[in-house]
Amino acid sequence: MLLSAALAAVVAAPMPVGAADQVPAPEAPAVPSAPPAPPAAPGAPRDAQGAAGIVAIWQQSTVTWDRLRPVIGELAGNVALREVLLDELLAERARQRGIAPDEAALEREQATLLEFLDPDPVRARTLLGEIRARQGLGPVRWRSLLWRNAVLRALVAADVRVEEPQVVAAHDAAHGAKRRARVIAVPDLRGAQRAQERLAAGEPFEAVAADASTDPSAARGGLVTPMSRLDPGVPAAVREALWALAKPGELSPPVLIPTGYLLVRFEGEDPGDGIALEAVRARAERSVRLAQERARMDALAADLLRGVRPTIFDESLADSWNRVTTEATRSAPPPPG
Repeated sequence: MLLSAALAAVVAAPMPVGAADQVPAPEAPAVPSAPPAPPAAPGAPRDAQGAAGIVAIWQQSTVTWDRLRPVIGELAGNVALREVLLDELLAERARQRGIAPDEAALEREQATLLEFLDPDPVRARTLLGEIRARQGLGPVRWRSLLWRNAVLRALVAADVRVEEPQVVAAHDAAHGAKRRARVIAVPDLRGAQRAQERLAAGEPFEAVAADASTDPSAARGGLVTPMSRLDPGVPAAVREALWALAKPGELSPPVLIPTGYLLVRFEGEDPGDGIALEAVRARAERSVRLAQERARMDALAADLLRGVRPTIFDESLADSWNRVTTEATRSAPPPPG
């Protein structure tokens, strides 16, 4: 999808089912369109050869595009090129399908993102401004991101199916009882056994987690976000292990997860809020639909880009593209079998 990490986390998180307001689901427009074009650049100075000229002056120094371009290429060229290429791929797919997001569609995409950030509109806009500043989402990239989201959402809409068990799980995640837990994540079974031995010898769980866990929660002594019994955002094996524990302080056996093994300790339980599913069914259904759309949108964007092999003429941009592509290949999980 080429969202920033922060925004990706926002749109991937479960929606609070009990919030009071509801944003209408986006409707797919019906006429072809292209990605929004960047605004025309103001009259920048150019040298005699027509190359890009001065972009900044400070004291007696000048900075030209020729000097700035390789730095930008190495710093973020890969991300920028992937965004532009995805725009081109999506524009062609949109033309084929008669999809043309208008201003209303882009506004709905922004409203959806704001809805995930905070129920308070003022607070949501403040948070969005902070995220955009951190992730370099200026007016051009922000508008393109909204356009990509709108096209992708229209492309996957027909494949989304909202099933009752998913709705029940979304409601449980928002309103059901939640258990607090600490975890220790390790890459293999031997690591899990060593952690168990240290715990059996009397070391505090928090200290072992901070020292040995590969999960981001290690910095918090293994403390993770509370999870409900049916929380769709948590692997079933982890939920089942936590909810099988009888009382706080108990420790699960090693739980197999895609990245290795997990030890789970039950810390305590918080009761649900008592809101019945039928009182918030529409919200729960919307939460399920948006989660499915997000997963399918991400998968479609990745599929479109997977076979792209551009011929790159700029050395700094080629370096950025090749470094990131090589690193992604190295870090990818091995194929099954």
